[in-house]
Amino acid sequence: MTETEHLRRQQFLDALAGALIEEDDIWQIETSSDGTAVVARADDPDGAVVALIEAGSLDEAVTVDDVLRVESLATRVGAAALDGRPASFMCSRREPAEGAMQAAYLRNMRILHVRSIGADTWGRDVAVLSHQRFTQPHDAPVLDEREWQALHDGSDRAVFHDREQNPIATFAGLRAELVWHEETEVASWGSAWGSGQFEMPAGTVMIVPGQPPVPVTGVTLRFHKEIRPLRAASEPGAFADLATVWLWG
Repeated sequence: MTETEHLRRQQFLDALAGALIEEDDIWQIETSSDGTAVVARADDPDGAVVALIEAGSLDEAVTVDDVLRVESLATRVGAAALDGRPASFMCSRREPAEGAMQAAYLRNMRILHVRSIGADTWGRDVAVLSHQRFTQPHDAPVLDEREWQALHDGSDRAVFHDREQNPIATFAGLRAELVWHEETEVASWGSAWGSGQFEMPAGTVMIVPGQPPVPVTGVTLRFHKEIRPLRAASEPGAFADLATVWLWG
């Protein structure tokens, strides 16, 4: 990295940190030891929150290797949020490389991407769900129509756990941010349709409140994309705004 590139990234991180504090002055801000990220710490009545917002791939497509690098950094700084929410974020101006989005979700991390939608106006892509399908192992118990309907009705609150019972993803998270695959079919109002499929590790179970755990091997979602505005009037502020959405809901 050239000195100019390093300076630009530092300016971006400084502006992002300022936007976080302007949004909520509970944060204590520091820069990670490698100079690629902001570490924001806050004491909440329900517990401490440590958010890592990384910009090492700001002008590049995030790769799976980048996700693994940031996961290691998040472990070192003790990134943690409340209620199983993500606490580790990667800012990028480009669409992620193949496999990176899924790698991030399986580690409860998020790749943040914002776009300009007008003068001093920024937005984010949101998936509007139209269809969902869960695949199961061949030896999984057979569910009747009523049981499947109950699972689908409560899927917005579904959490996926690995075989060690650790939460690895939420249905809401998978739905909210997907790699967009443009397809030939277009809705009558002009929004492009797409689909996303997430393969789950062996032994994954889906837990919907009030329902028994269900083993799943994958989730397929069909959606159309909408661009929704963020409150911030600058790019660093937009990234901070989006991270705040994920941290606090």
